[in-house]
Amino acid sequence: MHKGFIFYVIGSSGVGKDAIINEVKKKLNFEKGFIFATRFITRPNADGNEQHIQLSKEDFTNRMDQKLFSLHWEAHDNFYGIGIELESWISNGFHVVVNGSRAYADIAKLKYPTIKTILIDADKSVIYERLIGRKRESQELIEKRMERNEKFQDMSFDLIIKNVSTLEKAVDTFLHFINQTTTN
Repeated sequence: MHKGFIFYVIGSSGVGKDAIINEVKKKLNFEKGFIFATRFITRPNADGNEQHIQLSKEDFTNRMDQKLFSLHWEAHDNFYGIGIELESWISNGFHVVVNGSRAYADIAKLKYPTIKTILIDADKSVIYERLIGRKRESQELIEKRMERNEKFQDMSFDLIIKNVSTLEKAVDTFLHFINQTTTN
């Protein structure tokens, strides 16, 4: 069986990654050859929009020491990981959608030749308003997130989705890219 693709979705907080991934998930499923990776994160799921398993930092470190993550990174004083089942999924021909990190993208690209990076982006003012609206961070943390976003402006991506109009348009762009990638 051929190896599956990893669709590594990245973008700053507030661009709508979770909303887009959740909508794409409604259209692509296991029967169609797609798996949506669940992240392990050392913070609670504050608003319920993000699918992840919360771990303590100690549990995360123990799992990392036992090499139970295929991908792992640190951002905003939290640890994030994708379990080693990713290896099995792609080797069995499944395509996997991963909510990833821009800071870890280059390492992920080296590790997995079938990875496709998808940047979800929006205008700075839109991102700022979304961050304020979700009421998860202080003003100081929002400013840090906005500054961090500037560091990744020169990266290259397989697809950039500017999430500034409708959610449906962003989802359609993502699905079109997935279809082109997996049928060629």
